[in-house]
Amino acid sequence: MKTIEALLRQEICELENIIMQAQIRMQTAPKGRISIKKKKHKKAAEYYYVETDSQNPNGRYLNKNDRILVYRIVQRDYDIKVIKNAHKRKAAIQTFLDTYKKTDLKEIYDSIHLCRRELLCNPLLPDDEFIKRWQETEYTGKRFDEDVAEIFTDRGERVRSKSEKIIADKLYSLGIPYRYEYPLVLSGNVKVYPDFTILKMPEREEVYLEHFGMMDNDNYAETVMYKLGTYEKNGIFLGKNLFMTYETSKNPLNTRILDSFLKELFREI
Repeated sequence: MKTIEALLRQEICELENIIMQAQIRMQTAPKGRISIKKKKHKKAAEYYYVETDSQNPNGRYLNKNDRILVYRIVQRDYDIKVIKNAHKRKAAIQTFLDTYKKTDLKEIYDSIHLCRRELLCNPLLPDDEFIKRWQETEYTGKRFDEDVAEIFTDRGERVRSKSEKIIADKLYSLGIPYRYEYPLVLSGNVKVYPDFTILKMPEREEVYLEHFGMMDNDNYAETVMYKLGTYEKNGIFLGKNLFMTYETSKNPLNTRILDSFLKELFREI
């Protein structure tokens, strides 16, 4: 779930695109205006074209062959109103965002002396400090067997496969905060170790990313289905707070798709 600020900044981008498209249409829009008359004894309306500075206020009657002219002028008049209101709405949103930023309670923490910060109880931390403390949380991950190959990420942590290293390194390079195999206790005191627990910003929401590396193995696939079912029973659903990557022996992890996937889901706007 995006924050109000993120949603409003996204709307500004959408408004800018709407304005740009309307302005492009305006560049080739015809001049003049359209007069529409609806007579009682006729079902269809009649359209008349009044040229700019025309001496004829009634205009020239337009038949079916002139409908493109009608459409373009009506569209032009609509675009004029859209551009005007879009600029007003954009300005209103920006004014709100400026005030919203100035009244951010989390920024108070940065203005307080370091010695005083240590005395605060449950302070409203700014995002960078919140991420820092979240990343520094100490925990004991899942144990490695002695005969398993040692694979380390760029961040210096040990992982179980080359694909997990690729994912971890990509998260790290994108600045997406994560924990590798952080223990998660489910109902019935069942402990699982999601491959990656990700801190989704700016919502400060913990979500999970699992990588399934042998999906062409029937037994492995059955284990995956059981694991996903366990997550679902605990309110953790695919596409909501659980995400997955996967591969087979013939279809390895696609790093280009992985990059787009992580940026779309987990990187801030």
